[in-house]
Amino acid sequence: MNYRPSRPYLNLLLSLAMAALISAQSAAGEFKLVPHRAIYGMHLASAGGTGAPTSVRGVMSYEIADKCDGWSVETSVMMRTSHGGGPEVENLRTIRTWESKNGLDFRFRVVQKNGGHTEIDAKGVAVLKQIGGAGVAEYLTPKAENIQLPEGTLFPVRHMQALIEKSKTGGGFIGKIIFEGSSTDEPYRVSAVIGPAAKDSGAPPEIAKKLRRVPNWSAQLAYFPFRSRSTTPEFELGVVYRENGVVERLRHDYGDYVIEARLQQIEFLKPAGC
Repeated sequence: MNYRPSRPYLNLLLSLAMAALISAQSAAGEFKLVPHRAIYGMHLASAGGTGAPTSVRGVMSYEIADKCDGWSVETSVMMRTSHGGGPEVENLRTIRTWESKNGLDFRFRVVQKNGGHTEIDAKGVAVLKQIGGAGVAEYLTPKAENIQLPEGTLFPVRHMQALIEKSKTGGGFIGKIIFEGSSTDEPYRVSAVIGPAAKDSGAPPEIAKKLRRVPNWSAQLAYFPFRSRSTTPEFELGVVYRENGVVERLRHDYGDYVIEARLQQIEFLKPAGC
């Protein structure tokens, strides 16, 4: 079994799931996330290759919720694409994940439909022996398969904890091994360079006004399949994010074209009251 999401969506959803950034630190040193629901408008930012789409339009929704023992993330993308002036093809992709607050347990479910037909319906679980330790991921559907996770593997929320810590101390380079459940090409080696964010992220004025006092950064992430020796990333991701966990912009670069998602609406959710 080797399931891989179609190229325009690979990890764009998971990037958003990753982008639930750590926003505050308690006296005990535990990082806390800000539960929220966000809506993003998507478009084709640039295209130059012969295989690139000529039109992309879509909407992405993202929600992270506190489940007391862990964090649940649900992301959905509805996108219409066309090539060479041909008819639009509708694609729907949803991903649901749960990550324990100790960072050792992870569950995932991925469903992708193209033109109304289900192409991917995969789910599984993953565990680590300890933070930064080795582990195993078990795909339950569409076919049972185990993937060994090397030492140093992190799940998405813990990865973002590392990124936010690096951001607060001045940014720069950080490299990690990440498992997100997006495909059996995983885990990925992710190299990130963190710097200051642009003054204008493209968020609507009313949202930008609410966030203007919150520190922000930008990061450029390059994804390399762990088992590949290639020195060329499979794809790159640019993200603009705030310290309170709000992601304002995502740019998914496939080399011959770029898809961009910009924040359009945001709603902060009530604490779980655990």
